Amino acid sequence: MGLLVSSTAYSATSVVLNGNDDGAGSLRAALQSGANVIRVPRSVPAIRITQPLVYEGTAALRIIAHGQTVDASQLPATDDIFSVLNGANLTIDDLNFVGSSFEVNESPELPTGGKGVFVNVPEFREGLVLVKLSSVSVSNVGNHGIHVSDCTLRDQCGGGSGGLGQGSPASVSVKLNQVVVDNVGFGRQDADGVRVDERGDGDIYFSAINSIFSNVGADGIELDEGDNGDVVASVDGSVFDSNGEYCISIPFVLNSACDDDGDADVDDGFDIDEAGEGSIYASITNTRVTNNFDEGLDFDEEDAGDIVTRLKQVILSGNSDEGLKASEEGEGDLQVALGSITIANNNGTKEGIELEEEDSGNVKVRVLKSIAVGGNDEELKVEQGDDGEGVLKIRNSLIDAVDLDGVSQL
Repeated sequence: MGLLVSSTAYSATSVVLNGNDDGAGSLRAALQSGANVIRVPRSVPAIRITQPLVYEGTAALRIIAHGQTVDASQLPATDDIFSVLNGANLTIDDLNFVGSSFEVNESPELPTGGKGVFVNVPEFREGLVLVKLSSVSVSNVGNHGIHVSDCTLRDQCGGGSGGLGQGSPASVSVKLNQVVVDNVGFGRQDADGVRVDERGDGDIYFSAINSIFSNVGADGIELDEGDNGDVVASVDGSVFDSNGEYCISIPFVLNSACDDDGDADVDDGFDIDEAGEGSIYASITNTRVTNNFDEGLDFDEEDAGDIVTRLKQVILSGNSDEGLKASEEGEGDLQVALGSITIANNNGTKEGIELEEEDSGNVKVRVLKSIAVGGNDEELKVEQGDDGEGVLKIRNSLIDAVDLDGVSQL
């Protein structure tokens, strides 16, 4: 029998009365009490912990705070700050998580660092796993800042077509509003600001509004759908800045975890990987994507499925590789609409944007009221590599360099 959890099934309330690590009136006691609504009044100071906080219930959990900090600076750096272990829906309002990981681990083969907020989805979970964070920040953890894992292998799950592990039939929905993830992911390779792993037949639904993802060792956000299912993502009013530096902040060693075919394995601002049957639907608006150490936005879809992406009022600047790279491999179309986009100083004077469809499928790209600052050094590259038609339309834009392969410009 599957485990079904309602996002609104709140039955009992507990009030936190102090900032103690444990004992009566503590947040830990509230999490163990059986209550699934926990209130932290304004009168409660910082909550200082020396061991992980864990919720083992299956009923939907809501924590309502008033700007307090869960101070985990005395927690062992390898421990997660807060974990939901049995796939319960989670809502957190107005709470900050600060870990104890302040240094860069120079030995990626000996990873260190726990997570800020971790939600584990068990194999028998059904329905929709909902994680909703509002006015939440996570900083100073060596692993993922926020991790939702519908994968039996957890940190060894991998990504894209190379991903392993099994998952539940459930879909995962993550909603972030005024969330800040900063200075996380420097304890190991591939530790992201926000990571969602989904295996099985479910989908990923993701939204971020007025949020910041910065100074993350790996990707600012990575959504990894490694089986059948879609990724539906929406980002508005947000910032992705200076993410992906971990592997070039430590000495390079051949054949180490940071070795990417002889180069240091840097990462992106926002990375979506979809493998198996399923599509990527992504909308990015009013957002700044700057100074990331690989691509700014990197969307990869393998096997049957489409990429449908819309960017409006987005700045792509200073990223070490392309500002936007979208790659569709297998049967499926690539549809990209760019409106009021600014492209500048990406990829070391190569492509500012690269859009490619590698197998059978059509390419349709529309650019409106956009500018590429840097002339020929901010090229727009569009490819259709096999059977299918390709069309590029540019209107009322200043883009000096266009490279087309199998695509006609109208």
